[in-house]
Amino acid sequence: MGSVAKYRGILLDFYGTLARATHWFSVEEALAEHGYVLDPELRDRWFNDGIDGDDHEAASQSRDHYVKWQLDRTYSMLSESDVHPDEYATIAEKLRIGAATRVLEAYDEVPEVLAQLRAEGLKLVVCSNWDWDLAEAVDESGLSDAVDLLVSSAWVGVRKPNPRIYLHTLEKAGLEPENVLFVGDTWGADVEGPLAAGMTPVYLRRDGHWADGTCPHDEPRGRGVTVASDLSAILSLI
Repeated sequence: MGSVAKYRGILLDFYGTLARATHWFSVEEALAEHGYVLDPELRDRWFNDGIDGDDHEAASQSRDHYVKWQLDRTYSMLSESDVHPDEYATIAEKLRIGAATRVLEAYDEVPEVLAQLRAEGLKLVVCSNWDWDLAEAVDESGLSDAVDLLVSSAWVGVRKPNPRIYLHTLEKAGLEPENVLFVGDTWGADVEGPLAAGMTPVYLRRDGHWADGTCPHDEPRGRGVTVASDLSAILSLI
């Protein structure tokens, strides 16, 4: 392993990069129980990459504000899915209860890789498009003691790849962008955004990973971006 002179810190996405869900009650399941089908395009627009970059500062005043914003979004999605309004509250409650049964686990190599990076003196920071309870999710994954700082889009008021979340995270971490690797599994949020902010991105493409709708059709390596199949690949970059 080389010198740490070039990189002083590593910013890491959370879901799909450090951890995955081994059990999750999905929106599709909740709607199916009521005889509805969620259109994939609609799901992407309301819950996946379709909201990346969004500014929701007003919703980030407190956890209560954020939870209400999430509920309002859920109701809007149900409306577009032609769900009867009388069923909104029941479906939303099923989703809330289902979220409590979610099981998050770190990918197998992650704890050891983070320990090695820590031993090299690197500051490890999670920068995630997540909800208000990122700290609880990281703890559930067994990684709370493995990282130095957590930043959730819910707390900042904007989602990656909005430049403000990167600037906020770098400032909180006391890092300069030219000394930072950014590792994540979503091209727009974890490659294009960090590049524009002056960081060096590493694009994580795990075997069996869900499709990344933000990834360019041509080979990412051809764009000069390091592509890794798991987190251990970054050990050779420091």
